[in-house]
Amino acid sequence: MPVLLFGATGKLGSRLLPALLAHKQKVVVYVRDELKLRELIPSTILSQVTVVNGDATDSKSIGNALVQHECDSLINSAGTASLLPWSEPQMQNIIRAVATGAVDASKELNRPIRAWFLGGMSILDFPGMAGTQLLNYLPIFTEHNLTYICLSNLPQKNLQWSMFCPSQMAPASKTVTLLDAPRGNSLNASADVPPGFQTSYLHNIPYLGPFLGIVGNAYKYGTILEDCADFLAADLENKDTKFVGHRVGVIDAGSEAKGKTE
Repeated sequence: MPVLLFGATGKLGSRLLPALLAHKQKVVVYVRDELKLRELIPSTILSQVTVVNGDATDSKSIGNALVQHECDSLINSAGTASLLPWSEPQMQNIIRAVATGAVDASKELNRPIRAWFLGGMSILDFPGMAGTQLLNYLPIFTEHNLTYICLSNLPQKNLQWSMFCPSQMAPASKTVTLLDAPRGNSLNASADVPPGFQTSYLHNIPYLGPFLGIVGNAYKYGTILEDCADFLAADLENKDTKFVGHRVGVIDAGSEAKGKTE
């Protein structure tokens, strides 16, 4: 059944289009500005997807799109989180609308909606300190925590959510092209904590120790946009449920191996 995609004109969303198609997913693109979509995405890709015009803050329209196209999953990569904790939240209207629309659609379709929401590494827990997030020591992109709180309060019988929580993502290519087959990815993932995170004796220094641990590990967590897109598309194709209800951290397997030898 189709995947409803939000944010298809963004850096990750635009790479999700070919990745989802390569993984044999039917794709319904929910977009406010169809002209922008057609300017950014090749016709070879757009000819294989369904485009729905709508406002990403309109939960009723979102629910209708899910029901009309009988979608059983969605990916939300729309919106940009505020960098600093005192900044005005930028994306919560979208998050609430998508989540509410999905719950309503689930009730009408009488089945759960599988959903991936984009988060950030800062809301993962510090390894060995369950319930203590990295943002306690490095408070950036804290808005993602509002998303986490919102999703945690929703019934999983209706919304089987996961939060994809990468660090910086960079493109492998500046252009987006149709794929003949899945490109694969080299990501290792873990639930609720960053995979491959290494601690040292500095960890025991009050407050400063965890901060130094984050800074010392940060360089390893850069990922490739196309890898991230393939990871999400593969998860939906495989109908995996192990990350339902979790924040998901990722690391490139090569970076993780290199970090262990240093």
